[in-house]
Amino acid sequence: MKTRSIRLIILLSAVLMAGSCDMRTRQIIRGVNVLMDSLKSVHYEDTRTEYWEISLFGDNGSYAVAGELVSQKAYEALDRALKQQFPEVENRVSLLTSETVTPLVNGLVNNSVIHLRREPSSKTELVTQALLGRPVRILKERDGKALVQIPEGYLGWVNLPEVYPLDPEGLVHYREAPKIIFNAQYGTTFSEPDEGSQPVADLVIGCILEVVSGSKDFHQVRYPDGRLGWVRKDQCLPVEEVFYRDPMPENLVRTSLTFNGIPYLWGGTSSKAIDCSGLISNVYFMNGIQLPRDADQQTHVGREITTKFSAEGLEAGDLLFFGRKATETQEESVTHVAMYMGGGEYIHSAGYRERVSVNSMDSLRENYIEHYPELFIRAVRILGESGNGIEAIPENSMYTEIISKPE
Repeated sequence: MKTRSIRLIILLSAVLMAGSCDMRTRQIIRGVNVLMDSLKSVHYEDTRTEYWEISLFGDNGSYAVAGELVSQKAYEALDRALKQQFPEVENRVSLLTSETVTPLVNGLVNNSVIHLRREPSSKTELVTQALLGRPVRILKERDGKALVQIPEGYLGWVNLPEVYPLDPEGLVHYREAPKIIFNAQYGTTFSEPDEGSQPVADLVIGCILEVVSGSKDFHQVRYPDGRLGWVRKDQCLPVEEVFYRDPMPENLVRTSLTFNGIPYLWGGTSSKAIDCSGLISNVYFMNGIQLPRDADQQTHVGREITTKFSAEGLEAGDLLFFGRKATETQEESVTHVAMYMGGGEYIHSAGYRERVSVNSMDSLRENYIEHYPELFIRAVRILGESGNGIEAIPENSMYTEIISKPE
């Protein structure tokens, strides 16, 4: 009888312990998932610049959070919360932007224009574009695609052959090599220093190429993957001349007008096709300034000039922002940007017209857009301002990796 009682006690204890373990398991699973959802809501608000792919895994009472992040703040917040709330859960998350995982610059764009997409599929949203010779950070590869980060901080998936990997020696060589930036809206590299020879590839304004040698009228240039070609000298500028340029109103206007008539494309940043903020980014880049990529980001840089749709007090180069104004019940939503040119006119890439065009703020002019005053939010000045998102190209951490400092 006594032996039977002991056995019952042991069995009951085992059942209670199993139930306790099951309860703790459910607490861990539920608690960690709630924690990750909470952190994700804070650190994954902007999918253009953040990457979040983490999950909870468990086996035989052992648990771990594994996956990948790009935000140092998100990684530290997750690691701290796990240690404080769930010390038995191991943190196996990889921080893709850690210097020990991927160098800041480990690749170059290898085509005139490449598409960065939201997911590793050509059917997903075009997030933005990047141009030939620009630095990229290749974060990971999957099924012939690469997740890359560009100097503006944007992330996107590209076809793997569109970016050429750089080892440390290759990066040093590219930094020290003489480079040109293509300064015409559209052009071609040729197999010989002759426009009648076989084309090698196309070029758009802002493409960067290493110079190998030259002739009277042509540069011989090298692509990141080693291809050689010849490009007309009168279509190019030394890259330092652009990167260290002091932006002037007349030069901004001159650059912007070369885009007139180019088709509109959501996510486009090249002279093949371009969206509103892509136009502004391009114009300022070719004048030595790296601006944030999108209109809702650009509206927060520089200094606010006015909230009235009026040419009074505006100067050439000022940015005009449009969208939905803030009210007591809804937040502001900036959806469009234009650049003021002077004389009451502005230039922009407008989706409703499907091209870059010049319009007027004067209601008596034929190129006046009737509904724009009610959509106007603010005008912002970039020229003469500093900080607050305004960045000279040589101050950008990724461009610094490919620029040799002038003597």
